[in-house]
Amino acid sequence: MIMAIIDEVGVRRRLRVMLGSDPLVEEYIVRYGYRIDVQKIQILRAEQEKPKPEPVVEVGPEETAADDPVFAIYLKCPSCYQTNIISHDLKSKSLQVLVDRFGMPHYRKAGRFQQIDFNLLSVTVCPQCLFASPDKRDFIARDPARAKELPARLHQGELAAILAAADERAAYLSSEGIDVQRDLVIRDRTPRSAIAAYELAIMRSAIEFSRNVPFSAFKLGGYALKQATIAWTHEIDPTPWYKKAMEHYLLCFERSNAPGFQYDGQILYLIIALSLRLNKIDVGGTYVGVLERTKVRVESANIDAQVLQTFDRWYGMARELWADRENPDLFQLPRP
Repeated sequence: MIMAIIDEVGVRRRLRVMLGSDPLVEEYIVRYGYRIDVQKIQILRAEQEKPKPEPVVEVGPEETAADDPVFAIYLKCPSCYQTNIISHDLKSKSLQVLVDRFGMPHYRKAGRFQQIDFNLLSVTVCPQCLFASPDKRDFIARDPARAKELPARLHQGELAAILAAADERAAYLSSEGIDVQRDLVIRDRTPRSAIAAYELAIMRSAIEFSRNVPFSAFKLGGYALKQATIAWTHEIDPTPWYKKAMEHYLLCFERSNAPGFQYDGQILYLIIALSLRLNKIDVGGTYVGVLERTKVRVESANIDAQVLQTFDRWYGMARELWADRENPDLFQLPRP
């Protein structure tokens, strides 16, 4: 009889993703050996896990915890069903938000609330399978009014494919020297770990794109723009991420991944803006021409008035941006 060869390294890596820490991996192997059993993993986690309170935020003598603009909620992973995933949200009107030319938010202190760059915390990461998204609707939440779960937006086919790629996400974090518990599932993320969190979201959305999910390439572009925004804010060269965003939006437009004239207007605006940001004036000029041809199509089509209004808004912004392309302060933030 031929004996199956156990890939101990692969099993440990998989368990590390599902259990979240090396001590739990060793405990599992001592108890159950090198065969992965989801029920046994859940038993071990149930013994170890309790909802963890938010870490105490150190405040100065004139600050209190009430001045923290961030609060925590708890979600459930739609892919592996891990519960009590900490997700952060921003209190209403707690920070001033400045929007740049790409539509990305930049956070400034307002009133009594502490200063924080909420972009660092905006991605929620499942510590077990590394499913990640900045959109809480991609997770399973509780409806307190009806005492029932609110389902995630993704279909089971996509969720199964995302779960199957958990090892790839774990390998990416390992290559970057990022630890889930130490760097991602915490209140105070560094810019480096925040960019990694968005990369996990990119890996998830890339799987959606491979399965022809609408707006997946559109999300890829937005996630890369967030990475660039974090880098710019914290004095890291944002150019690599602007280039990635450009590639994603070009792909989105070519594949019609975000259907509708209103999205055509937004994507073309972003392509033109990124062309100028990357000093690719010839590319920008090409897509100004595409924008003009798209406007002719829009005007000849029988479309909803609101869609037309949205397209015209993006068209006007793109033309204004292009006319001002020689302004050296074109991409500076607006004044508060």
